[in-house]
Amino acid sequence: MTTTAARTSVPSQSQAAGWAVAVVQYGFAVLWVLCGYFALAHAADLTGHWVSPTSDAFIAATEADGGWGWALPVGGVLSLGPMLAGLGLLISALFFLIGQTRGNRRQTIALLGAAAASLLTLVVSLTPAAQALSSWLLD
Repeated sequence: MTTTAARTSVPSQSQAAGWAVAVVQYGFAVLWVLCGYFALAHAADLTGHWVSPTSDAFIAATEADGGWGWALPVGGVLSLGPMLAGLGLLISALFFLIGQTRGNRRQTIALLGAAAASLLTLVVSLTPAAQALSSWLLD
């Protein structure tokens, strides 16, 4: 008697695209949060306490990129947050509308979570404090 090992959990090409979308959305949400933390930590380093550029006149008048090489990449990620999070929401909605996740519960849950993370990123990145932080870094 011969037995063969079969791997039945190999995702199809259409399923792999759904997993890739979920991973990219989660990854961007984490990257955006880390960049926001680094920007706030840089502002705290300049003033000695945690502060938002909108609430402190000293930090608003201070050059963010003076001696900090990460100002442009961090500011770029923060300023692209609304656009990329909205794009991620649109792509997730399209995946659900065309039935891409039909029959795969784990992928559906992952895409719903990724869409929620993108929605949260979009909402937070459109607040005045987040907009002021990114514009402070890019000025």
